[in-house]
Amino acid sequence: MSKTIDERVVEMRFDNKQFEQNVQTSISSIEKLEKSLKLKGASKGLDDVNAAAKNCNMTPLSNAVETVKMRFSALEVMAVTALANITNSALNAGKNIVSALTIDPIKTGFQEYETQINAVQTILANTQSKGTTIDQVNAALDELNKYADQTIYNFTEMTRNIGTFTAAGVDLDKSVTSIKGIANLAAASGSNAYQASTAMYQLSQAIAAGKVSLQDWNSVVNAGMGGQLFQDALKRTAEHFGVNMDAMIEKYGSFRASLTEGGWLTTEVLTETLTQLSGAYSEADLIAQGYTEEQAKEITKLAQTALDAATKVKTFTQLWDTLKESVQSGWTQSWEIIIGDFEEAKELLTEVSNTLGNMVNASAEARNKMLQDWKDLGGRTALIEAVRNAFEGVLSIIKPVREAFREVFPPMTGEQLYNLTVGLQELTEKFKIGEETANNLKRTFKGVFALFDIGLQGVKALVGGFADLIGYVAPA
Repeated sequence: MSKTIDERVVEMRFDNKQFEQNVQTSISSIEKLEKSLKLKGASKGLDDVNAAAKNCNMTPLSNAVETVKMRFSALEVMAVTALANITNSALNAGKNIVSALTIDPIKTGFQEYETQINAVQTILANTQSKGTTIDQVNAALDELNKYADQTIYNFTEMTRNIGTFTAAGVDLDKSVTSIKGIANLAAASGSNAYQASTAMYQLSQAIAAGKVSLQDWNSVVNAGMGGQLFQDALKRTAEHFGVNMDAMIEKYGSFRASLTEGGWLTTEVLTETLTQLSGAYSEADLIAQGYTEEQAKEITKLAQTALDAATKVKTFTQLWDTLKESVQSGWTQSWEIIIGDFEEAKELLTEVSNTLGNMVNASAEARNKMLQDWKDLGGRTALIEAVRNAFEGVLSIIKPVREAFREVFPPMTGEQLYNLTVGLQELTEKFKIGEETANNLKRTFKGVFALFDIGLQGVKALVGGFADLIGYVAPA
């Protein structure tokens, strides 16, 4: 049944009374707990401990607590500073990472695009006689660009060196596979991108010379790529071209020595070996060229191992380099789309150059025509006369001033300078004093100093008398 209002009021009064009783019980319990802990004498007890520590020449407890507090404060400052430095370093690293993947590739991609355009010019100049078209060149460079995106090696360096390869007479396809072969060989040998670039340049020079000399080979060795792997591949290719390598090495004593006078490592042997390392041939292709099945398997296995070494990312450094190269190559293609390939860029920029050039030339022609008319009418002569009149006007003011000065102060001559020097000498001679004058001067200053001494003694006696007088009067 529901309760009436009167019943609820009576019940509330009863509950309130019970609440007050519970509060009094809680307060009593707290007072008993305080007495048990003896908190009222705690501060006095701490003072007693400090006093006892001072009597025993020990550090007071309060000082020790203060010292601990100061040290914790110092540690707090150090921790906050360290965290701030770590945070700033993390923010800077983040900014650098974002910049390297967003802003920097725009600039480096444009530089790579211009390098590619220049390389196209060089490649076309060297291979156009063999029927190479602009589409073939672009396709070859796109192939290299894709390969560069998969590896840590730089497309710009590859593009620059492919021009050297074609200039040495190597056809476009062989040049591309040779560049890829060098990059694969560098990866399999553990060489970095800079070493691979050095080897590309040096081998391109050797190809231009027609053979690899000992000096060229030393550069390859210094790049870390002249190991047994490359030597065996070169010897296998040379034997396929009819060179008896066992007899060659036996004759000269070593692989390196055979390069001095042997002349067997020709452009053809080198480029064919690099093509094999690029993975351009299948086993069937190699067998069709005359290699045995075992040799074909060895070559394709070696090529796959080298390709995996170049394209498989194994470290964070390689991952970072690969990402940067990919983003940069993407911007290279973006610039190519915006500005155009070799032919499109040539047409566009030539038109822009002609338009701007006409504007500049028209402005220059108008300016020069005006100046020529001005000169023909005598403006140049009038300007020169105006400048001459200005100088002559200034000189006409300076001349009378100078003449007046010279009339009062005539120019110094050698005789006058001599007379001045002699007069200075005679004056300084008079500065000297005789012995009698020196003695008189000595006695004079001695008397003056004696007067100062007497005065000082008098002051001391007077001060002493006052001190004695105060000593007698003070007790009274």
